[in-house]
Parts: sequence; structure tokens; C-alpha cells
Amino acid sequence: MTYGTHESWIFRRTRISLIACLLCANCQIQKPQEPPSELSASFAYSPASPVAGQPVLFTDTSTGNPTSWEWALGDGATNTARNPSHTYAAAGSYEVILTIRAGTDSNSASRTVTVVSEPAGYYIDANNPNASDSNPGTESLPWKTITKANQALVAGDTVYIKAGTYTSYIAPTRSGTESSRITYRAYGSDIVTIQNAAYGIRLNGRSYITVLGIDFYNLDRFMYLENGSNYNIIAYCNFDQMRSLVEWAGSRIIGNSSHNWVHHSRFSKYGSVTGTPPNGSSRGVVFDIGDEESPTDFSDYNLIENNVMYHGGHHVLGVNSRYNVIRNNYMHNEAWLQGTGQRVIYTAGYAASAGWNLFEGNKFNYSEVGANGNITEGAQISTSHNIFRFNEMSFNDGPGLMLSASSSYYQSVNYNHIYNNSFFRNVQTEESDPSNVALYFGVWGGSWVIKYNAIKNNLYYGHPAAYGVYAVSLGDQTFANEFNGDISGDPKFVNASTALGDPMDASYPDLQLNAGSPCIDKGGGLTTITSSSGSGISFTVADAAYFMDGWGIFGVKGDEIQIVGTSQKARINNVNYGTNTLTVNINLNWTQGQEIALAYIGGAPDAGANEFGSSQLAYALNIK
Repeated sequence: MTYGTHESWIFRRTRISLIACLLCANCQIQKPQEPPSELSASFAYSPASPVAGQPVLFTDTSTGNPTSWEWALGDGATNTARNPSHTYAAAGSYEVILTIRAGTDSNSASRTVTVVSEPAGYYIDANNPNASDSNPGTESLPWKTITKANQALVAGDTVYIKAGTYTSYIAPTRSGTESSRITYRAYGSDIVTIQNAAYGIRLNGRSYITVLGIDFYNLDRFMYLENGSNYNIIAYCNFDQMRSLVEWAGSRIIGNSSHNWVHHSRFSKYGSVTGTPPNGSSRGVVFDIGDEESPTDFSDYNLIENNVMYHGGHHVLGVNSRYNVIRNNYMHNEAWLQGTGQRVIYTAGYAASAGWNLFEGNKFNYSEVGANGNITEGAQISTSHNIFRFNEMSFNDGPGLMLSASSSYYQSVNYNHIYNNSFFRNVQTEESDPSNVALYFGVWGGSWVIKYNAIKNNLYYGHPAAYGVYAVSLGDQTFANEFNGDISGDPKFVNASTALGDPMDASYPDLQLNAGSPCIDKGGGLTTITSSSGSGISFTVADAAYFMDGWGIFGVKGDEIQIVGTSQKARINNVNYGTNTLTVNINLNWTQGQEIALAYIGGAPDAGANEFGSSQLAYALNIK
């Protein structure tokens, strides 16, 4: 591929600033509607007691379906994102005011955010001439190595690492607790780099650990959460550049490790090529969750959001366990390794331990032919029961998405729910092949099948064809309300052309819809109500697997649904997949046979990943 000159990020070892125009999950499943009676502004923020220099995440909890948000953050800063992040430089009390609007209506709410000074903790400062691991670890008499902190920290402790380059890695000997975490963090805005080590982070059976704002470079392994490492937080970190390929994955969540939250971080450059392309083999991956080869690895309920990932060998991100949420990430895998790339995302594993994941609001772009010379898809699904929605796939070497089964995999690929995604100008390969389509289904031998997948409300544009198959029948899948712009007309994206962009630029192509797009209101409901006509907070539907209730993951809400053709909306509190029963938070009135969709604007859901008129967020990821 030849890439254009669109403005890209400038990656520096000191800081990355990414403006990624990705839809957040709440914006897509909690789409603002025409205002009903009145607006009521409210918001939450986290953490509850932020420290100076620590990002504060504000979450809009307003009702009445606002369409715009104006934040006055109390220190002179403002923001118009729905759920912004802001860092206060100094301790103090800040009055934060949120003003919401819908048409001519507005409402405001205020809260006081109290920012505290960095609490008493331990200090590491390798550049301090008085530093020694025999010191008490105060700011004036700091420790010298991270190894000392690993040995000394107990629940409730924080260690501040001052600027410098360190060659020992984070591997605490103890866990924190739910109320008293162990925290490793860069001091203030210092640039802290861990490099030339066997690991960056290794949590082996450790839980309630937080790592914030640290760079990891030239390592054998980046981030390993293994053997029952649960409830850990890794945020605002950079993991870049493999030193040597000693494991299949540069970063892993494995060995029954669950409820970990990885956000606002960069993971890049882990892979190698054996042999000589196009007769070689691509090895290594940037990040894997779960063990594809184990039916008993339940590394489930992890939240991976607002990250940037790129440049892997076999793939960038692998999801080989269950009930994980992968949302609002930007990933790409253009040629970077001896002129080769590979697929971007990959999901595989045993039926007992893999599948049932949510992929939402991501961009999977710029896959490139691998070392074996084969055409390469952007995303590959080789498991069942996944929800794949509101994602964008653009400029991939082969199909944007491929459902794939063979004797090399461990289950059939059935009952996936693939809806409201946008596919744009995939099939960049010049090679003629039946897989030169936007969405491909292929069984490459063995007894596994690809059946009963639901494909609805997707948007395709700039492909030789929308669908293609190998040893699969399209008649075994369900299709509804699909929009093929190559047949039905230009979807009128905000900014998208035949020209390839810079893969480092997450903002291009911009597949939001312009006014007058033929995709507006061209989608439809996802399933129908099967309960007898009535009212209440619980009812059955034909297929509840289009939806999720948050799965008990901290920070993940249940879907907001709408009865199609009415203004009735509700938040899902529980999904019983066995009985196809939805339980919601407010009373609804229904007629048997009415359609259910995620909340939408206008007369019907739009086709594609971006509901016209929904609030788009520009994520400013200041990743230290």
C-alpha cells in the first residue's frame, strides 16, 4: 500500500497525543433522542478523590436526551465532549458545571471536585545521588530501584517513580485489596521509562494493582497478567518495541485472570518473520486475552477500551476467552515487518472458554498481506455468540471481516450478532480472489460449520461485492436491512475517499454520515417481542443475544433499548440468554411482535456504525 499525507500523530518517547474520533460505547448504545419533556443535567466523576496530576473522568448521567454538552471544569478549562477527561495541575476545590442542551432547551448541574495533593507514599529516583534501596523511600531519601518497591509495598501503598530510565520491572510480591490498592505511578508529569528487561509488568497471581503513566520500551514481554491476576488497572502507559520474541504474545491476560481494566494506553511492535516473504511465516502478537489452546482458561470479564494498538506478527489483538468488552480502540497492522503486516483482530478458542465477547466502537484498519503471501482480513471471528457492532473496517488488504472455521480451530462459528458496522474500501489487494469482498465466510476443512449468524443494519461501500463464501451457505445466515452503497448509492460520509490515509491517523476516514445520507433511517429492529401484549419491566424476545446487561463489568452499562416506532426507551438490567428474557429499569408498554432496537434518532435506526446526529467524541489521549 502507498499511504497519503493526512496529518498523523507524532509519536515521541516522551508523550503521545492522539485525537481519535471514535464513538464511545455509551454514545452508540445510549443515543440521544429528540427531547421528551425536559432536560435534567447530572454527572459523575472518577476517581472520587483525585490527586493533582491524575486524570479525572467525567461521565454524563443526564436524562431527557441532550444533544450537546458544555463543561466548565473549574480551572478555566472547558470541554464539549459528552464524557471528557481532565487533569488538574494543583490541589484545590473546583466547581464543575455541566450544561446540556437539546434544541432550545438547556439545563445545568454543578458539583465540587476536591483535588488533593499527592498522598504520602514511597519514592523511587534513580537519578538522585542519595538514592539507595536501604533508604526509607522518602522524597529526600528515595529508593533506587523498582525491585525494592516490589518487595516493600503492601495494600494501600503508592510508589512515585521519578524521571529516568529503569531496567527492573514491576512485579509486586503482594496484592492490594478492593479498598486499598497498590499503585505504581510516574511522579507528576515525569517521563519514566522501563526498558531492556524481561518484562515491563508481571502480575503473577496479584490483584488490585494499579500502574499509571509509565513508558515500557525494548522488552521481551510487555504486560503479563497471569494465574489469577484480577481487578488490576493499567492506564496511560506506552508499551513499544519488542527486544526479542521469547513468547507468542507481547502482552497477555491469561490463566483465569479476570476483571482487569486496560485503558488509554498504546501497545505496539511485537512480532517477527521466519523464512522469506512471501513464503515465510508471521509470528508473535501484540496483545492476547485468554489461551486459545486451553478449554479451561477463563480469563473473562476484562475491559479493554480507548487504546491504540498496532504492528503485530500474526495479529494485533487476540480475544480467546469470554465476556470481555473491547470498545473504542484504534488498531491497524499495515506493512511494518520485512514489508509485511497481518490481520488486526483475531478471536479463537474452545466453545467452553471462548466466545460471547462484545466488540463495539472500534476501528480495525489497514491490514496487510502477511509473510506467507496470503490475502489478509481486518478482523477474524472464529468463535460463536459474539456481539460485533458499531465498528469500522477500512482500507484492509482483504475483507474487512471474515468468519473463519477449519480443522485447526476448536469450534463452529455460529450465532454471532454482527450489526451496525461500516465497511469502507477494504480489498486493497490487487490479487484476484473470491475473498475480495467486505464480509467473507469460509470453512477451510474439518467438521465445523458457519451457521445462524445474524447480519443486520451494516453499511458497505467501495467493494467488488458485499459478501463472499467458501463452503458456506449465505442461506444459513440471517440478513436484514443491509445497505450496499455500491448498489444503492453513495452513503455520503463526512470525509472518505479512494485515497489511503496515514494509518497513524485515527480520524481518517471519517465514516460519520452527512445530512441527506441515504443510510439515515434505513436500518431496522434487531428482534421482536414474543411476550403477550402487556406492560412491565420484564418480557421475552425472539433472540436476546443481540444485547448485553454489562456482564457485571465495572464501568459497563447494560444496553439502552427502544421499542421501534415508539419513543419508549429503557436500560437493560439483566439478560437471560437461556430464556430470551430482558429485564429493564423502567416500565414499558408493548404489543406482541413489536421490534426492539438499540436506542436511535429519527424514524428508525440508521445503517452503519454512526447514527446521524449522535454526539461524536474526540478522545484526547495524553499517554505518558
